[in-house]
Amino acid sequence: MPPMHRTLVWTGKGGTGKTTTVANTGPELARLGYSVLMVGFDPQADLESTFGIDEDDRDVIRVEQLLAGGIDPADAPIEIPVDGAPGRLRLLACSSDLHAATAAVARRGYQDLDRILSAFVDDVDLALIDTQGAMSPLSHTAARAADTVLFCMEPGFYEYRALGRRLAELDSIEREEGWTIAPLGVLFIRAAERSRHMREYRAHFQDEDAFGGESLYVFEAHTRQQNSVRDHPRLAQPTVLAEPASNVAADYRAFAAELVERIAATAQVPA
Repeated sequence: MPPMHRTLVWTGKGGTGKTTTVANTGPELARLGYSVLMVGFDPQADLESTFGIDEDDRDVIRVEQLLAGGIDPADAPIEIPVDGAPGRLRLLACSSDLHAATAAVARRGYQDLDRILSAFVDDVDLALIDTQGAMSPLSHTAARAADTVLFCMEPGFYEYRALGRRLAELDSIEREEGWTIAPLGVLFIRAAERSRHMREYRAHFQDEDAFGGESLYVFEAHTRQQNSVRDHPRLAQPTVLAEPASNVAADYRAFAAELVERIAATAQVPA
């Protein structure tokens, strides 16, 4: 694993499993022994709510408070306990107030989150960034802060179309602003292994001629339909967190191991 690797988890439309992927992959990476920082950069704040951090938790230092500077980012992350994990899991949280910072991050050149995350270079192995689905000043800022982008999606036409749009937008922004973000590949979620759609899309992404002139890596690991989830610690309502003993948690465990290998291969360093 390269030092402080930052991965944006994205696709380009709401409801494609970005938050679910971050919330379930983070703990599995910690179980593999890595120091992980989950970054909430979506004013919907679903990632935060998943871990019991709500809008009325006024003692939490939020990302939006760090954007203008003046607060040490190292004081902000919240420790997330993971049973039996030799690694460490933390959450850098936001709230709905992040939406008010949209104009400011654009005015400052979309570089605020990159600056914030630089404070963790010595004690974080991997940052997983959760942001808005559509391209916006906030998701632009999240992309600018990342080394790589992971696309997660259900096998479907609308998800496929949204992914194509995001790739085109990223390519345009990279050329215009002079920075790069490397695609890690595609993770299929909530899909049956023998699904005809998954087989067809897997083949399509790996066909250089069929998808934008360049193939996309497709992770061997994928996640099944998520039926066994943990309840919110306060509201006793289901969240997106898989029960550790469930088949879906095992899917994310396999994906986390493959993700580490893929990042190492992309960065050309040992895992």
